[in-house]
Amino acid sequence: MQKIGDKGNQCCISWLRLSRLYYCLMRSPKTRIYSVCVAIFFCTAILTVAAYAQQQIVYADVPGNPPPGATPNKRFLLITSENDVLIDDGVVFKAWTFNGTVPGPLILVEEGDVVEITVKNEGKYTHGASIHAANTQTSLFVGSIPPGESRKLVFKADFPGVYMYHCAPGGHGILTHTLAGMYGMIVVEPKKVKYKLEEQLGKEPDIKVFLVQHEVYANGKDFTDGSPVYVMFNGRMFRYLTEPIKARPGDYVRFYFLNVGPNLVSSFHAVGGIWEYVYHGGNPNNVEEGLQTVTVGPTDSYVIEWRVPSEGNFLLVTHAFGTQTLKGAAGFLSSKVGNERVSMVLPNGPLPPPQIQSAKRVIAPFEPTPEEREAPTTFYPGDTVVVRIVGNSFYPKVARVPTGSKIVWVNEDVLSIGSGEVTGQHNVATVSGPETFTSEILKNAEKFAFTPTKEGTYSYICGIHPYMKGEIIVYKAAALGGVGPTIDLTSILAFIIGIGIIIMAIDLGRRSRTRQETK
Repeated sequence: MQKIGDKGNQCCISWLRLSRLYYCLMRSPKTRIYSVCVAIFFCTAILTVAAYAQQQIVYADVPGNPPPGATPNKRFLLITSENDVLIDDGVVFKAWTFNGTVPGPLILVEEGDVVEITVKNEGKYTHGASIHAANTQTSLFVGSIPPGESRKLVFKADFPGVYMYHCAPGGHGILTHTLAGMYGMIVVEPKKVKYKLEEQLGKEPDIKVFLVQHEVYANGKDFTDGSPVYVMFNGRMFRYLTEPIKARPGDYVRFYFLNVGPNLVSSFHAVGGIWEYVYHGGNPNNVEEGLQTVTVGPTDSYVIEWRVPSEGNFLLVTHAFGTQTLKGAAGFLSSKVGNERVSMVLPNGPLPPPQIQSAKRVIAPFEPTPEEREAPTTFYPGDTVVVRIVGNSFYPKVARVPTGSKIVWVNEDVLSIGSGEVTGQHNVATVSGPETFTSEILKNAEKFAFTPTKEGTYSYICGIHPYMKGEIIVYKAAALGGVGPTIDLTSILAFIIGIGIIIMAIDLGRRSRTRQETK
């Protein structure tokens, strides 16, 4: 085993020596004026030693761990932040991102590389990273990174394949930060064993297509129900229908296909094509031959080798038509003699424009959108008003209720341990409104109730996860005659109009029959 941690003893010895030096200095009147500076130095030294000691762990002699004293030959920087991205013309996703895009940038290395990944948190919330290509401890190094700080991970890429990376602040936050768009692809190209078609043809692919399938959710409830509003390839709905992947007949194409999910199972297929060789996980040792589709669960992957049979458009789809293809997961590989083609199609989502204008729809999993404010969930007198807290989101995010209605919040998130981004515990607290309310911290299945007596808009958040936002719009239901229970006149009017239409239809039918009998 490789033991990293003996330097902690050396640090303790150094600490004793520094203590003796400090004692000698303090005995001398000439040096007492420096006591404050020395004290600051000691505090800094203590914090440094503590931080250093936390990074010392024992590594077993297994593939993937960083070799002792190894210098990385591949380095990458991932920057976490929260920013809007465009996933279709006029459709804005209020996302959390790596390097500003969904998916984040491709990390491409070769088998045997010593890889260093720096994660820098430029966002407002705690973030982190889970690196699936690393067969080594990652959470101690790049998990739970506070805003404004950076962390580094070093590992040896000993397993070839196609992998996912995603945000991992720990616990419950891993799920919700993935929901928010924080993921990307890592590829470890093999060096010891070649892919079969490359070996047979004696050449590299003409085109390498790195393809990430992923889902976008409108709120936490839809996320936990596995009901996305959109499904897409590489960051945009129907991206390769409007920007087809260009190829020529006979081209050797290699797909690196990753389904990041986070919920649905993909069935990747080319209309008019049969995959010649496929490799589960992207490892060249896991080979199958002559398949119509590959079935790929969340965070699963394949390398696919195929030669373009002819000219024409070949539709690339997930064959789950209703739940995925129609929601944006389709594209063309367009083949024609003489086509100008690129050698590599990257999985990075499109960079957002400097300024997004004329949004026709906003997708915001954790906060109310303009659409939700324009058409809030309306409750009427006598209705049971329940707001569920699920997937770090309030559901409904905007509720319209009559005065005097009892509103009950229920925490449906299950993980009730830890704190901050780790936990699924929540609370409810107003930030503005005619009245104020604040709940205790709610664990799973715990409830909080409030009865508003004043009309107006109440904006509230979860104090543990302040990006979780909701609104209650309180209205006064009109009373008939000024006495008795309040009744919503809009509902009464709609009912009366409906009855009137039915009576008119019956009367017209009776008159028509009378005329016919007279004739």
